[in-house]
Amino acid sequence: MRLETLLAPLLLTLPLVSAHARIKYPTPIDAPSQDPSGNAYNAPLKADGSQFPCKGLHKSVNLSTVSKTNWQAGSNAYFEVLGNGIPGGEGALAAHSGGSCQASMSFDGGVTWKVLQSFEGGCPRGVTLGSNIAMDPNQKFEFAIPQDTQSGPALFAWSWIAVSGNRDEFYMDCAAVNISGGGSNKLQSFPDMYLGEMQIPGHIAPGECASTQGFAVVYPNPGPAPVKTQVAGIDFKAPTTGNCFAPGSVGGGNGGNNGNGGNSTSGNPPNPTPSGVTTLPSVRIDINGKQCKCTCEVP
Repeated sequence: MRLETLLAPLLLTLPLVSAHARIKYPTPIDAPSQDPSGNAYNAPLKADGSQFPCKGLHKSVNLSTVSKTNWQAGSNAYFEVLGNGIPGGEGALAAHSGGSCQASMSFDGGVTWKVLQSFEGGCPRGVTLGSNIAMDPNQKFEFAIPQDTQSGPALFAWSWIAVSGNRDEFYMDCAAVNISGGGSNKLQSFPDMYLGEMQIPGHIAPGECASTQGFAVVYPNPGPAPVKTQVAGIDFKAPTTGNCFAPGSVGGGNGGNNGNGGNSTSGNPPNPTPSGVTTLPSVRIDINGKQCKCTCEVP
């Protein structure tokens, strides 16, 4: 019998154990090597919001001169979650039944963030209910860089909310990237990155923007074609309402969970729906790392 199978019942009875996770690619700002003792870099942001965004690490670099990951506008990019390594070490992943995550970008030094892709459930891949182990070796998650995305330096963010574990844990890794071959669009028509699991005075009050233990978060405004992965025993549930976006943002439809996520992969708003036709959100379903895109229209 596998170790993770034996541990599953125990993990489910320890909901207050902290998870930890980080991305491997693009290389997070000021990230240590993958295997020294300690996993402080993998920890969530402080629940009082004082470390948002990026644990403050984005302030330590000059985006115009720091070494960056280069991405081409109009093509697909990806982030990769760092998998399980030395137990308790920097490379170890405590996946806490998996969860939901987003890929976002900022063009103003981390003041505002725009969602490029949402992954609802199945992040990381291959994590069963009650397990901390990601059994799937493929932890690369693809997303599109719109053709007219502003060229030049930018900040990329991976954010994650686990299915189980503490409910005051919002994970965020940031990386310096450079966009080439694009235009001047800062993706203002795209929705804001979801922000939750913390209390920010004057912005997010206790009980707001909170997920539910045992459920994968369904983002209120997921952005273009969210990838939805059903994991056995784990249902989906929306978080509580509130100003679930960066304090420097004007809301972008996320606040109050009342926005229109859209389904465009360009930097422009989605095309209007013909009169008399209801278009359901475009959804991509992840099956063993392969994605199937589905869009439905109901007359």
